[in-house]
Amino acid sequence: MSNILLENDLSEVKEQFEVSDLQAATWCFRKLRAVEEKIEEVTSVAAVEIDRITEWLAGEVKSLESDKAYFEGLLNEYYVKERAKDKKFKLSTPYGKITARKTKKWIWDEEVVKAYVKTEDLPFIKVKEELDKSEMKKAFKDGVNTETGEYIPGIRIEEVESISIKVEGGI
Repeated sequence: MSNILLENDLSEVKEQFEVSDLQAATWCFRKLRAVEEKIEEVTSVAAVEIDRITEWLAGEVKSLESDKAYFEGLLNEYYVKERAKDKKFKLSTPYGKITARKTKKWIWDEEVVKAYVKTEDLPFIKVKEELDKSEMKKAFKDGVNTETGEYIPGIRIEEVESISIKVEGGI
């Protein structure tokens, strides 16, 4: 339940308005607080409903997945039997088909393969170069190499002002 004063603040008519003094700024903050509380309220309601729907969906999918596995098992069993009789057997209906394909699957023992590649000096190991920007910021104050006094090429520093608006709680 929202505060009645906040509801009234939200329902006031929006008109062309300009902040020209402290009272107008206070009014804007009151409006802003009311809007933020309303956003929190509708977000909370939506989260509860999303949780309910997600829970319902998971239950429905779980029961349907067992049916899916059952029918896939029946089709797979039939397909395997027919393939045993005829290696070129294909199963195709207006509602689906089953096909088989042989592929080669590579199974890697990464450490053994890396050791081999390094021993043989083969070019199959990737090395990723990356700037350590946080350490560079510490070492080069304001983009300047403090040892030589020269500016670091490729670094441009811009001073940016950011404005943040924070709504305080309370009445």
